[in-house]
Amino acid sequence: MRLKSILPTILLGSLLLIAGFFVCLIEIQKGQPVQPTPARNNEARSGQAFLLPVSETSYLPVRDFNIPEPVLEAKAAALFDVRSGRSLYSKNPNQRLPIASVTKLMSALVILDNLDLNDVFTVPAEDINVDGKGADFYKNEQLRGADLFKIMLIKSSNDAALAFATAAQKAGIDFVAKMNEKAQAIGMANTRFADPAGLNDQDAFSTASDLVKLVRYAARYDLISQALRTKSATVTSIDSKAVHNLVNTNQLLGQIPDVIMGKTGYTDNALGTMALEVGINEGRDTIISVILGAKDRFTETKKLIQWSKSAYRWQ
Repeated sequence: MRLKSILPTILLGSLLLIAGFFVCLIEIQKGQPVQPTPARNNEARSGQAFLLPVSETSYLPVRDFNIPEPVLEAKAAALFDVRSGRSLYSKNPNQRLPIASVTKLMSALVILDNLDLNDVFTVPAEDINVDGKGADFYKNEQLRGADLFKIMLIKSSNDAALAFATAAQKAGIDFVAKMNEKAQAIGMANTRFADPAGLNDQDAFSTASDLVKLVRYAARYDLISQALRTKSATVTSIDSKAVHNLVNTNQLLGQIPDVIMGKTGYTDNALGTMALEVGINEGRDTIISVILGAKDRFTETKKLIQWSKSAYRWQ
């Protein structure tokens, strides 16, 4: 009799256990996690220690919207804060435009990646007076690679850029192909190079946004930034027959403080172009300015840099 009285209770308990098993099975099939035991809870908590901490958001520099944006005549422009990775100003940043001798920033990268500046380079006749504005070298002049590099960047010599490309070709290197490969590698998706000097402004183009990427990358190379902030220099040919007195084409050196590097360009089609990186906030940050298609690249660049210092607060 006692067994008969407790039998319903046993059956009910068994049914509840079976029902619970099927509920768990259904939840697992749905992909829903089963509640962990206390021991599994400890494992989950210990696993959180391997997660990277969320970095604190930086709101600097802070914009003062009481100061209006500058009015620029340039076709395109960009101003970029390197530390925060933020755009501070832009005008037609993705418009494809010719960039003239700013091209030589990419040429410098290809030279440093593929040629040896300790070598002696010969300037052949076909690479002399390539722009029709006067020869930078005498026929078959020989120079150390480091000196030819300075002439290309400080004076913005088109002859020097072509001499490097010719030397690369003799070594089996397609210089322009390397330029375009490098552009793609650093994310310059809206850029195409057609020659090492920037003279071919019909088939080549870039954008203000892409040139910000180029300046950021080129700043890693000390030889590039050192040359581009040198106001003047003197180099001689191997035989000492030619003395080259170089004056930097960047007229803002000495006018704007803390210039890290800058490259100018000009053709009748491209008009004035300029890419400049300067230190800000006592050297704790840098900003990059790009001007394309300007009648006065220096005034436009200076206006943009000065505006940033009044319109933004870095601390």
